[in-house]
Amino acid sequence: MPISSEITVSKESSYSSANVKLSKLKAVTKSQNDHGNSPAFTLKKGNPYDVHVYYSNEDQRREAMELRDKMKETFQWMRFYSPKDRPIGPHPVPMWEADFGSYENRYRWTEVRKFIEEEHGNLSVLIHPHSLDGDYADHTRNAFWAVNILELRIGGWKR
Repeated sequence: MPISSEITVSKESSYSSANVKLSKLKAVTKSQNDHGNSPAFTLKKGNPYDVHVYYSNEDQRREAMELRDKMKETFQWMRFYSPKDRPIGPHPVPMWEADFGSYENRYRWTEVRKFIEEEHGNLSVLIHPHSLDGDYADHTRNAFWAVNILELRIGGWKR
């Protein structure tokens, strides 16, 4: 995944102590076509998709929490988790996460994607599946990004 530029998150921010690389290009999903037809992978049974909304400063955090509230109201069937105000796991900056809850909700991907495309504002958002292709593929070629693609910390993951 080419990275076209690098920005530095302010050291004054309590949200990050590292540089974060971002693509300046809007991401296009490879996991489903523009019409939301069947994905190019096989989903595992269970929760089919995760949504990660990233923020790097107080203004973005406020915007991310507003988006979270809108999503909670719009998608009451989704499960929402507590915000993580520090990098965690493969996520290079703070974020909050939601998931599709159950396998039965797998057909709602297009509905959620369209909402994210319209409502993300200045926030980077990752929607990734849980497929038989494995975690690395799910966070790279099977992933959908809105706005900027963050360089996830997945270098050691099995490809």
